[in-house]
Amino acid sequence: MSAARSFQLSAQRQRAATIAAAVALTLSCQIAAVHAEDTAPGQIHFRGETAIGSSEGAFRRWQISRAVIDEEHPGQSEVEVVVDLTSLDTGSSVRDRHLRSDDFFGVERYPIARVRLHDFAVDDTTHISAQVDLDLHGHQRTFPMQFAVDRSTRHIVGDVTVIRSDYEIGPQGWVFNPLRIADTVEIQVDTVVPSATVATKSDTPVVSGQGHASN
Repeated sequence: MSAARSFQLSAQRQRAATIAAAVALTLSCQIAAVHAEDTAPGQIHFRGETAIGSSEGAFRRWQISRAVIDEEHPGQSEVEVVVDLTSLDTGSSVRDRHLRSDDFFGVERYPIARVRLHDFAVDDTTHISAQVDLDLHGHQRTFPMQFAVDRSTRHIVGDVTVIRSDYEIGPQGWVFNPLRIADTVEIQVDTVVPSATVATKSDTPVVSGQGHASN
């Protein structure tokens, strides 16, 4: 191998190592930011069905990392959320370890999920809807979601069904196992949105919170 080719490969490896280090540092900072606050603005619950019953839990650490709220022009509003996937809690340490493993969320490689809500619309006096970009387990999908809203308290509650195979989470295809979680997982979000006309940098948390696991 020529000296020039060797130098080129060395430079490429160095750039790759630098990029990997930058990504790892960014993830570490985001996780640290989620851990930094403990005020609970709400809850993020999940429920999956098996042949012998349901499996429920919550993500205990998450934060609204950015919010632009325009009540006069809701379509221009945006909300971004960061969820610490290592904080999942089903009330069973054995099950939690399994869900965190590479069999499901693979939190060592994918420790956080990012959620972006945009294109808000007022459906009626008690409901709003938005498009949701969910970046999870290395995959991104966009879907609509509706929320019930109490305008006086800014309290919102929304439910959505997520197809876990869209994100390559858990066993793929049909497997005979009575404990196997169905492909559809129900997600419920219950929180209070920030005050009107809040604009923050994407790396600055607005509010953070803990979900509470269902037993």
